[in-house]
Amino acid sequence: MLTPAQLQAIREVVATGSLRTAAKRLGFTPSAISQQVSSLERTLGVQLFERLPRSIRPTAAGAELARKAARLLADLEAAEEEMRSFATTHRGRLRLGSFWSAGFRLVPAVLAEFLRDRPNVDIRYEEGDPHRTIPAVNEGRLDLAVVFEYGMVPHNWPKDLTMTLIMEEPLYVLVPTGHRLAARKRIQFGELSAERWISYTEGMDASLNLSHICAASGFDPDVLFRTNDYNLPFELVRKGLGVAIVPELAMIESRDVCVFRLGDPSQVRRVFTVCRATDPNPLLGHATSMLVNAAEALHQRADLPIAV
Repeated sequence: MLTPAQLQAIREVVATGSLRTAAKRLGFTPSAISQQVSSLERTLGVQLFERLPRSIRPTAAGAELARKAARLLADLEAAEEEMRSFATTHRGRLRLGSFWSAGFRLVPAVLAEFLRDRPNVDIRYEEGDPHRTIPAVNEGRLDLAVVFEYGMVPHNWPKDLTMTLIMEEPLYVLVPTGHRLAARKRIQFGELSAERWISYTEGMDASLNLSHICAASGFDPDVLFRTNDYNLPFELVRKGLGVAIVPELAMIESRDVCVFRLGDPSQVRRVFTVCRATDPNPLLGHATSMLVNAAEALHQRADLPIAV
């Protein structure tokens, strides 16, 4: 099989018409270049050069091989450069998954930056909660996923995954503007024990989190409405149909809803990126950094009234 070294030798000898000059260009001795040419002639069974007293002249076969060598070496150099571009995150593929609220607030900035600054990266996105995206990462169907964990509903994540914390978001209590507690600067969470609650699908982390927070204040929530849509609680609260808890990423500005920030440090939602520990994709670190930057750019409502 032809080797790059042989192709380089043929190309330079034909280009310069001299073993000595070709050797100088390639950093070898003339003897080494001569041996490369002779070895190649024996392997191919064809004479590539006519040896003259003071020069060397390519045969028809030698000239044709030199032309092919130039193209082949150019292709090899292009392939090498392309592989380097993968290593520098300007090429490659990234399959990203995220739960809805992070997909709404964090992921668009990442997708836009990739499409603008790295148009040769094949980036794909799909939405799903951690119970879907974690198995997809494990099985290689996703490269990176954005997942969450409520402080009061911890998870045992698989040990062969790499988790990177990108933000810790506060949780907020929503009450209608006409609510008896709306004008207060500080409330005790137990004061909401008699309220009608709007929550999420039973058994899901957000619903379990509500139950744990209420239990810590000595009551079970009376949940009248359940939904998987983070927008719906705002509308139901706005209509005076109940109260709800939502995380930072799901917050919506509304003049008809009053917001209290939960003050207990354990009552938060942590957001992570997750990937396989053995995945060599160089785009993973870059995408995670971009998600961290997007999270830091969010305005957290530190000046809101507190619920404890």
